Amino acid sequence: MAEENQRDWFEEWLMIHPDELEKLQKKLGHLDLDYTPESLLRVEAWVLENYSSPDEILKEEEKMTLDGLLRYVGEVFKMHLQGRWNIHQEDPEHLFYNLPVISFPGNIPDTSPLSLITASLDRKSGNFLYDSLNRKKNYMESQGILS
Repeated sequence: MAEENQRDWFEEWLMIHPDELEKLQKKLGHLDLDYTPESLLRVEAWVLENYSSPDEILKEEEKMTLDGLLRYVGEVFKMHLQGRWNIHQEDPEHLFYNLPVISFPGNIPDTSPLSLITASLDRKSGNFLYDSLNRKKNYMESQGILS
């Protein structure tokens, strides 16, 4: 039953996806969120300017902003790497159990936009999101999955 409820939650989460991305566009419109890989640099710069740590962005009062950010980051990965939104509910031990992830063709590991955002705050490089996308893209190209 809990798995079914979680699947229902995920389906609802996907249904409101366009509206939530539009809210983020309004909030961060000055960043030119155009879904290009380079836009991840602007998003990460904004995140680093506004949050000092992963704990700060994970606070309850930041939940809606974080949700919008993870949706946007996920969409960029999805668009540029032939991905699709997914949720893993089969195995509670799965690294991304019950978290929205981007799944890719072939045997390419999933990407958790939430994990990428929190890791970018931990690393503070300013290009972690962009580099993560490019590393995955280069690997997928080397495997003949992307051309």
